[in-house]
Amino acid sequence: MDKVVELRKDENEQAERLKPEAAPAASEAVKRRTSGRSMRGGRAKLLVLVVGLVVAALVIWPWLAHRWSHVAINDSRIAANLVTVGSEVSGRVVSIDVIAGDQVKKGDLLASIDSETARLELSALDAQIEGVNAQQAQLRAQQDMVRTQVAAKLAAGEAQLTAAEANHRASQASLTNASSRFERVNRLASSKVTSEQTLEEAQATLSTATEQEKSAAAAIMTARANLDVARSEEAQIAVLDRQIAVLESQKAALVAQRGQKEVDLGRREIRAQFDGVIDSTFIEAGEYVGPGTRLLIYHDPNVIWIDANVKETDFGRVKLGAPAAVTVDAYPQLKVSGKVTRVGEAATSQFALLPSPNPSGNFTKITQRLPIRIEIDQQEGLLRPGMMVEVSVDVVN
Repeated sequence: MDKVVELRKDENEQAERLKPEAAPAASEAVKRRTSGRSMRGGRAKLLVLVVGLVVAALVIWPWLAHRWSHVAINDSRIAANLVTVGSEVSGRVVSIDVIAGDQVKKGDLLASIDSETARLELSALDAQIEGVNAQQAQLRAQQDMVRTQVAAKLAAGEAQLTAAEANHRASQASLTNASSRFERVNRLASSKVTSEQTLEEAQATLSTATEQEKSAAAAIMTARANLDVARSEEAQIAVLDRQIAVLESQKAALVAQRGQKEVDLGRREIRAQFDGVIDSTFIEAGEYVGPGTRLLIYHDPNVIWIDANVKETDFGRVKLGAPAAVTVDAYPQLKVSGKVTRVGEAATSQFALLPSPNPSGNFTKITQRLPIRIEIDQQEGLLRPGMMVEVSVDVVN
């Protein structure tokens, strides 16, 4: 028993002696294991960090490149020429032949305004024009009659003058013959060769020839006077010409009035001036309208563009003809291409109804925007005026 106790004491003493030597070795092994684990953990973290940075660079780089090469605008709208059709005449609306959303072709009837009064006025003007035509025809007939009468009187007067001149020449010959005979008889009577009776007969013959010559000369004057009277009647033709001209001017005025009434009548049928689509109507059949009253609005769906406002800090990068990518809010999957066709000449703030002067001296600088226009093509009728779009303008290519 005592030997067993001694052996256990020896073992315990030996174990106590071995403890100081084993402890440093175990601690060193633990340190080596801990150090290895730390190095492996550091390398893993570094690898994860590097991979994360590479992935982030791959993700962010396209975005940064796009931001550098493009100008993004998110407050843009599709625009078009919205044509407001108004009445140019007064009257009651007989019919409105379209509603919002209708497709119309050029020449299609959009609305009709009562035309009965205009037609009656047009008929009255036609009657007045016919009356003026009748008056002109009467004056022309009278003119022809006067022309015929004057021609006949001129012919008769010329014939009378010719006859009077011939008669005057005959009377002059008779007067010359009578004067010569009287001189011969008078010489014979002075010589007592012939009788006093013969002298008296020669003298009487001379007196008769003289009177006949005077009468013939007077007949010439009368014929010439009649000819002048006939020629003076030709002035009536000129007077009638003036009367016809006055009627012609009256007729021209009536024709002009008739043309105005025809225009007025045509304006009572309001027709489409181009192919388009009706956006809105403002009247109903039976309403009374006057000149300037709005009837409807329509536009050509194939003529559209985008109005965008660019920050002034980006405006210098945008050039005419620059390509643009357009995303429509209503159709996110639809991609539309366009190009810049116009750039604004003044900031949008310059067109504000209420200007913003700075008399107080307090100033807050705000980035201004300038308008640009981007040309796009219609996409099967999907793009409508007023739709919001996002635009990305390529400022590098």
